Amino acid sequence: MAPLHRDLDIALTQLTERLLTKEQTHAETYVIAKGQFYRAELRLTPISPNDLPSDI
Repeated sequence: MAPLHRDLDIALTQLTERLLTKEQTHAETYVIAKGQFYRAELRLTPISPNDLPSDI
């Protein structure tokens, strides 16, 4: 998995907190970048701390 920039980590953390506050674990939307449309999805899946990569 490619490392994200700190600002993206923060944005994803904030989105995660908002979703969990609403008891949701999935978000989907459409975005456009460089003239191309994309479906953007976020799916939250709980994991054990033991499953985290060692380099974070």
